[in-house]
Amino acid sequence: MARENQGLQIALIIFVILTLLLGVTTYLFFRQYDEQYRKAQTATEEAANANNAARSAQTDLNTLKTILGFSTTETMDKITQDVKTEMDTYAADLDDSQKNYRSVVKHLFDTLQAKSATLVATEQRLRDAETKISQLEQSKAPLIAQQQNRADAAEQTLAQERLKFNQDLQSSVQARNDLQGRVDNLQQQAQEAQTQLASYKQQAETRLRTVSNLLKVRTEEIEQLKNPRLDSPDGRIQWVNQQLGTVWINLGEADGLTVGTTFAVFPGDTLNVADAQRKGAIEVTALRGPHLAEARIVDDVISNPLVPGDVVHTPIWSPGDRRRFALTNFVDIDGDGKSDQELLISIIRNSGGLVDAWLDDQGNMNGSITPETDYVVLGSEPPEGTDVAVIQARSDFLKRAGELAVVSISLKDLLRRIGYKRESQVVRYGTAANPEDFRAKPADGVVRESPGTVSEIFQKRQPPRGAKP
Repeated sequence: MARENQGLQIALIIFVILTLLLGVTTYLFFRQYDEQYRKAQTATEEAANANNAARSAQTDLNTLKTILGFSTTETMDKITQDVKTEMDTYAADLDDSQKNYRSVVKHLFDTLQAKSATLVATEQRLRDAETKISQLEQSKAPLIAQQQNRADAAEQTLAQERLKFNQDLQSSVQARNDLQGRVDNLQQQAQEAQTQLASYKQQAETRLRTVSNLLKVRTEEIEQLKNPRLDSPDGRIQWVNQQLGTVWINLGEADGLTVGTTFAVFPGDTLNVADAQRKGAIEVTALRGPHLAEARIVDDVISNPLVPGDVVHTPIWSPGDRRRFALTNFVDIDGDGKSDQELLISIIRNSGGLVDAWLDDQGNMNGSITPETDYVVLGSEPPEGTDVAVIQARSDFLKRAGELAVVSISLKDLLRRIGYKRESQVVRYGTAANPEDFRAKPADGVVRESPGTVSEIFQKRQPPRGAKP
């Protein structure tokens, strides 16, 4: 009875431990989900606020156009040209700080009032002068002579004033011309500022579209986090001929497979090939049917040969889909210090993939990265002494890929996952030789480890012993 109670206690302790572990893991997963959900909700609210602000700004702009007497459909270039023409016509004598419709209306009204007052005063003076002339005509001759003398004096004064007026007028015209030149210069600066503003607006719209695309991608990533998907195999080996070094797989013409596609081979029980250890690699040599193709073995291990039932996978191709890639510069596959970018492009295209863009070693951009690009392949880091412009071009290339949320994959990882194997290896001699190139290496580059089990036919070696006396 004590032994049965002890067993129940042990079972109860194990059950409590498992319950605590389940509660902790459930809390952690729920917390990650809640954080991602809040981030997505925040991004959605910010996008909605941005849209509301844009609509409010457009409404204010239409209202201002109506107040100024323009149609809401008029463009800013047309409105700016009309305003310039009207200001040149009606406000040429105003300062630049006063060249607006409210100041112009007030200025015209004040000018009209002043002119009206001057006209009334001039008419009054004219009537007074006519009265005085009538009185003078009725005066005696001495008075007429005296008035004649005064008229002569006034004529002389008038001539002097006229000369002074002409001089002042010339000075005023010169000042006006100088002012007009300054106005034209300021208007040109305003036009340049408006052009720059339009450029900034276009850049902002481009960034807004990029952010929208990125938000869409991030939303899809959140959905993938909610419902994770494994990197499953693309096909399976149906038959193997070790003597000829060929295999047959269950993929063919109906699956969109092309000759030259390379696959990495994994054990038949592999569910997620992203984390699995590959057994070897094959290359498609002929299509034999809708769902049948022949391939040659390009890499395998004698101790672990390819067998029927093994699965195949490549990140470049999947049935009914063609993956898209972007390549950075300094792609060196064989380790000879020279660019193998063209070889990598050929490998991807021969395997059914597409290359959207690539950056060569001189920093020149070919093609463009798009939201449809699936992977950006990372080459080696720029060597010492690389031109600053080339480094900046690589940085801009990776920044663009980051803005579009393109998945990064190293060159080594890509070649491993597509099952690529170099036909020959470059070994340097002399002072630049690498000692590691002369060491014995496993055929597939993986150091084998003992599983811990020993065959029954193996006999442990014992030291020799002398015969018993």
